[in-house]
Amino acid sequence: MRRRTLIQNAAGMGLLGGFLGNPMTTLYASETGASSLPVSPATDDAQVSDWDVELAKRIAELEDRGGGTLQLNDGVYQISKTLQVPTSVSLFMTPNAVIRAKADFVGEAVVLKKAIGDRSKFSHTSGWIRGGVIDGARQPLTGIQVEGVERFEIADLVVLNATNRGIHMLKGGYERNITRVRCDVDQDIRCHPGSIGVHYEGGDCKVILMHVIGYETGVRSDSGSNWFTTIHVWNWEPTQGPMFYSFYCNGGHNTFMDCYADTPTTAGFYVNAANQSFLQCHVFYSRWAKDNSGAGFLITPNGQNGSYYGNVIYAKQDGHRLAKAFDGDLEGACILANTTLTGVMGGLENRMPSGGSGVPPLNLAGTGFRLTQQLKAPLPEDGEPGEVRWVDDGKESALWVKTTPGWKKSKLV
Repeated sequence: MRRRTLIQNAAGMGLLGGFLGNPMTTLYASETGASSLPVSPATDDAQVSDWDVELAKRIAELEDRGGGTLQLNDGVYQISKTLQVPTSVSLFMTPNAVIRAKADFVGEAVVLKKAIGDRSKFSHTSGWIRGGVIDGARQPLTGIQVEGVERFEIADLVVLNATNRGIHMLKGGYERNITRVRCDVDQDIRCHPGSIGVHYEGGDCKVILMHVIGYETGVRSDSGSNWFTTIHVWNWEPTQGPMFYSFYCNGGHNTFMDCYADTPTTAGFYVNAANQSFLQCHVFYSRWAKDNSGAGFLITPNGQNGSYYGNVIYAKQDGHRLAKAFDGDLEGACILANTTLTGVMGGLENRMPSGGSGVPPLNLAGTGFRLTQQLKAPLPEDGEPGEVRWVDDGKESALWVKTTPGWKKSKLV
């Protein structure tokens, strides 16, 4: 054990950290390769009866030394109360290290990163939580809760079966980022009422490359200037219940890019704050939802002046069709180059705000604009009020405008 401890400490920057002045404490829950662990696994050749006490003691030691990194190696670390990680301490876990809530768990979150104590003397950031598994053990807990810190990273880990919240970023702080993380709830677990996979109450943060599975709302942002990129949100409705909103977009000036709203039953993107951007996202309406219902993008009066570019919306063709691609209050929205595939009944829009909605009239540079030639006059049911068409059958040329009473024709002479 001592020889392996020395080797793994060196590989984990323990020796190099000694030279550079950045301490790291390494714990071992069991021998490498063990798939199941006793309640009291081995650590540094000793037996630990209570991981709450042991982990808190190691974290306090690091904090007293001005900060550092607690490393947990492969094994299961069962705790009965919230593990609190102060500002100056980072948590690093190997891929098969698991912090698991006991059945009698006390607290809201399995792991709490909180702005307490001094900053690390080695860094101006609040460190990271990286690697391993944070396991809520199928209880209505939050996997990781973050309070007040800034310049903080969560990366390369799985939050498992924390059924209330996967990750919850409370108000306060900034640059609290998430990268390469899964928030998974087993498919045989019913969604906890009001559950959210990733919940941001603060702004100026980034989320990149995530999977969120098994919550009533996949991702929710209640503050502005957040970026969400390459996030896949879904659930298995027959056993988990409906996911009402894949993305609940409740913060101004947020950006969602290359996100996949998979299996929502009310809306893929519920837009409830102004000036948000949605680029190259996908919506696949739930294949268990009521036929001819729901919206790909549902925009409230508070969600005006958004931008929607290059998004794709689709649903099952038979029995579970999506009512509208875009629905709600479209005032000031710029909606361009979006596509509907199978199973979408209507609501596809192409629009640019002009001369209203707080924006100036549209200016076209160059020699003008071009209408596509139509060979036949429009039918009464064609088009919408305000639509203009150029009809030229080779004998006569005219502009047609659809007014409230119907189409009106103006010959071109």
